[in-house]
Amino acid sequence: MIRSPLSALCLTFMLPSPSWAASCEDAMTTAEMRVCTAEALARADSRLNTAYRDARVAAREADRLHSEVPGNGAEYHLREAQRAWIKLRDADCALAGFPFRGGTMEPVLVTSCLADLTEKRTEDLKDLAQTLRF
Repeated sequence: MIRSPLSALCLTFMLPSPSWAASCEDAMTTAEMRVCTAEALARADSRLNTAYRDARVAAREADRLHSEVPGNGAEYHLREAQRAWIKLRDADCALAGFPFRGGTMEPVLVTSCLADLTEKRTEDLKDLAQTLRF
């Protein structure tokens, strides 16, 4: 049960309605933009996960081919690089939203940044997987 008009208003902005833009290119309100950037990030994240799995397989293959080389292998370094990249991406995108800190555009800018950097990392991982396979 919704107990206040403010709660009802907040709930209205969270749920899709017939007034939403027909496509993300037509998004006019920050609520519409938030939905669109969240969808873009979800798609980018899914592609990133696929590329990361493929890069891990390639790294394992490279490690098997070079098992005589001492030290941590490609898979280890890929995992460490990915962990560091996630921290860097998140900090960079928080900074990208800072000029609009506390405003309705801040989450749009942050999420858009996350989607963009995730897409770029996906391409980097695809290239890495190809390189590791020689």
